[in-house]
Amino acid sequence: MARVRGEEQPGFLEVMESWLVHQPWFPARRGRRSLTRVGGLRLPTPAGDSDPQLFLEMHIFDVDHVASRRERHRDRVAVPVAVRSRPSALAGKNAFIGRLTAAHGDEVWLYDGARDRAFLAAWLEMARRRQGSRNGRSRGEAYGDFDQWAPFTVQLRRTASESKLRPVTRTMITPEAVAEDAGLDQRVVVEFQRRPRAERDVELDTALTLTDAHATSISQVLGIVSCSWEDRAAALADGGEETWVTGDLAIIRDATGQAPDGRSLAKRAMAEGKTFKRLARQMGLALGTFHADLAGAFGAHPQTRDQLREMSGNAKAALGEQWEQVREEFDDDERTDMSEVIDVMRSQLREVDEPMMLQRVHGGLGLAHAHLAEGDGERWIFNEDGGMSDHALPLRDVVTMLMSFANLVMEVASEDPAAGKTSEGDPVNLGQWYEDVSEVFLEGYRQSDADVTAIDSVFFRAAMLAEALELFSRWQGQWVFRPSMLLQAES
Repeated sequence: MARVRGEEQPGFLEVMESWLVHQPWFPARRGRRSLTRVGGLRLPTPAGDSDPQLFLEMHIFDVDHVASRRERHRDRVAVPVAVRSRPSALAGKNAFIGRLTAAHGDEVWLYDGARDRAFLAAWLEMARRRQGSRNGRSRGEAYGDFDQWAPFTVQLRRTASESKLRPVTRTMITPEAVAEDAGLDQRVVVEFQRRPRAERDVELDTALTLTDAHATSISQVLGIVSCSWEDRAAALADGGEETWVTGDLAIIRDATGQAPDGRSLAKRAMAEGKTFKRLARQMGLALGTFHADLAGAFGAHPQTRDQLREMSGNAKAALGEQWEQVREEFDDDERTDMSEVIDVMRSQLREVDEPMMLQRVHGGLGLAHAHLAEGDGERWIFNEDGGMSDHALPLRDVVTMLMSFANLVMEVASEDPAAGKTSEGDPVNLGQWYEDVSEVFLEGYRQSDADVTAIDSVFFRAAMLAEALELFSRWQGQWVFRPSMLLQAES
């Protein structure tokens, strides 16, 4: 049978558009819409598939939206496609894109390659074997020992997983020879980049650098498949000269990032009246290791005097603003005590003269970013989604992690004021639960190789208090803690 090229078949773009508009990662814009194929690649068919007329393709489209003469947008999307001559269980019902009649008269079925086992096997092999196209416009790359893994076959098993933070489609893969109860480090996750860009984002750059440094604080990058496409806007600017750019279409990582996250585990512990102290200590240690890995890979440097002065002013302003928003919610005695504490902190902030170390950090970590990986004991890893900032203080991540604990406590308390029973049948003291967890979390962080100067400073205490007051305001005065519990101070 002659090779079927999806984009050459009558009705292909119409079927694609009908499917695309229902995908959560597709840009929803008003106005008329048109698709133009600007690049892609074709993959060799892996052995073992029962469809002899199977073709595997990756398509990159420009999506032009025209709402009016002045309102025009152009987005780019990538769609992996398995072109089949009949319905297939290797793809699954949820992967079905549509059906059309090919130019030769036979019907073909189109499936989303991100869920099709044959496509996934071919895609993984492209990276594992470092394959590339003859024209040099696409290539696979393997990292670490991924090139030593056993070949992937169509007998692999797959589990769908979506990202709520980024326009990607995730599929977890269990190789054919791996048992169902095997650890996550023996599985992989393929992240298809549905909105590819020529620029590699800072999150992936961080993950690649830490992988090269053999860091254990993240899910390791195992492979990348990249491809070139025509940049029509650049070509127009260059007077019609054809311009091509290259970007990543899929990232392959070990599956430890799919392990249970800290938020769900901590919430379950509260609901069941169990302590979370041991895991919180390990989480704090892991965060310190993450910061030490980042400092080792990207470097760290002391603040300048101007940076220190600016940070001091910002901390004083943030503390003052948050206090003004909530001060009337406190009774007279609490208001007096808190005012005194804030005045002392603001005075200490004015007097700080020792610069602290700046480095790359996430900047907004929460419990959902932490995953309890399997393998050698209980090990926490962190995912880099939605973050990574240079020239920042590590204390920012420590603060946001502790506030993530505190916010979760408030959520649980609001859902069920009598949530959780201890082994003796008594209600869980949620305020005490948080204090115990935050104390051991900080102990674990101090046991790491990270620089802990910042979390022993007034900047840390001021940031914690400002965030605590914001939390108090967000929950409209509801509170399960002692008024001073979030100060993280001796007095």
